Amino acid sequence: MTSGTKKANDPLAKNVATTPKNGSTEVSATRPKNPSANLMPTEGYALEIDGKLKTDYQTSDQAMKAGLELKKKFPHIQVVVFDAKERTRTLVSLPGQAATKIEAAL
Repeated sequence: MTSGTKKANDPLAKNVATTPKNGSTEVSATRPKNPSANLMPTEGYALEIDGKLKTDYQTSDQAMKAGLELKKKFPHIQVVVFDAKERTRTLVSLPGQAATKIEAAL
């Protein structure tokens, strides 16, 4: 076998095209946008997972709901809702645990 060719039966050599389960190729308008990794959001709310900003939301309720769903699936991760306008963070806790504000040094 030469360095420029792959075996025909090599499973890693196959290219697989995937499509969404519903068959649509369009991205839903309700899907939250992902923030840039190097910019702090200036409006709305963002989910912070283990110290990294991941997804922007328009309302605190949307962000808390998404954060709670993640926390239920993965209770070991730290999930925080970041309020861009107030520059505050609120820890997402499972039911029975108190939600707390996190003071951040900016």
